[in-house]
Amino acid sequence: MYIPRRHLYWIAAALGLWLMVFAALALSRFPAAHPAWIAAYWGPEFDYLPDYTKGPTITATSAILLEGTTGTVLYAKNEHVRRPPASTTKILTALLAIEEGNLKDIVTISQKAASIRGSSAGIRARQRIPLGDLLHGLMLPSGNDAAVAIAEHLAGSEAEFVKRMNARARELGAVNSHFVNPHGLDHPDHYSTAFDLAMVTRVALLYPLFGEIVRKTHHQARFDSSQWSWYNTNRLLFSFEGAEGVKTGTTSGAGHCLVAAASRDGRQLICVVLNSRNRWHDAAQLLEYGFQEFHLLPLAKQGEPLVEITVYGGLRHQLTGTAAETVYKVVRNQDVDDVKSHIVIEKTNAPIRRGQKIGELRCTLNGEVIGQVPLIASHSVPRATPLNILLYWFKNLFTPSPKERIQPETA
Repeated sequence: MYIPRRHLYWIAAALGLWLMVFAALALSRFPAAHPAWIAAYWGPEFDYLPDYTKGPTITATSAILLEGTTGTVLYAKNEHVRRPPASTTKILTALLAIEEGNLKDIVTISQKAASIRGSSAGIRARQRIPLGDLLHGLMLPSGNDAAVAIAEHLAGSEAEFVKRMNARARELGAVNSHFVNPHGLDHPDHYSTAFDLAMVTRVALLYPLFGEIVRKTHHQARFDSSQWSWYNTNRLLFSFEGAEGVKTGTTSGAGHCLVAAASRDGRQLICVVLNSRNRWHDAAQLLEYGFQEFHLLPLAKQGEPLVEITVYGGLRHQLTGTAAETVYKVVRNQDVDDVKSHIVIEKTNAPIRRGQKIGELRCTLNGEVIGQVPLIASHSVPRATPLNILLYWFKNLFTPSPKERIQPETA
């Protein structure tokens, strides 16, 4: 049977449209399980401030102090040296549980999980515990038993979960880390760095649930007709203004370790101290140093109008350049008044599309560029061709606006 070619086109188009509708309906029945999951290393390279090795005297073998918004390293000491991380490992375990798990899932505790040595949440074999409660048992009393139970529940086995831990660490840029268990007990092949732990913590703190758990001083839970109370091992929560967690760690190989976070005046700082003789004092010294000596300077806010430019050859002669993104920069308090900014315009001739880059804002400190913000066009400016002028005139004939009238070019 002969079918005209034009009919074939219509049939193909109808079939394609039907397939797209079917796919959309099918996908709507299976929404993404974790739309907030951060699939890969999500920010720019960490920025090191000049003289970042100068700071408070601390006892830790390795340490880092990080500004959370920008990822700026304010202080570092042996930050890339591999060391046993002890229970700070559980930050990554908790991150995976939040990203991959359902907090309402009921986790059945295995004999293996219940019998793991070291710090414990006190859970017993064959207990059935909601994953959300188990996360508290992981992060507050630092339960190794909770870590193994979470790993087995999410991945089927501890070994399979560890594979996911290492894959996720690589995605986040923690390339000097390798994990062999979800809890942090010493093992020759289980290591991380102060830098890597800060990176993982920075991502974990993007999840409100993680921050909510690690800043709790205690948590009460009821399951299997029993009442459980877990208390946070992080003393900094009781002694440092603005403390928000995050995790302690202690083993014979790692020494005393602490990952700590604190916020004041809209600034969040993250510090890591590994193998410290006084982790509470070291962390408090670093955090206080960060709050007292540095300033988080907003260079621009997304959508903020920054400049008016003259456009040549267009239906309009004025155009606003707005900041394409919000950009902050960390500077020392003593340098705030020395930060200068100037605008460089790259595009002044029509046509210009709305959202097109037309220049950039450059900020300098002592002559050195410390930040750049793209400037984009607030609206489109078509070229002033005879046809465009006619259409523009016709449109404004019915919707007159003094600001929209065409004026002769003067350039």
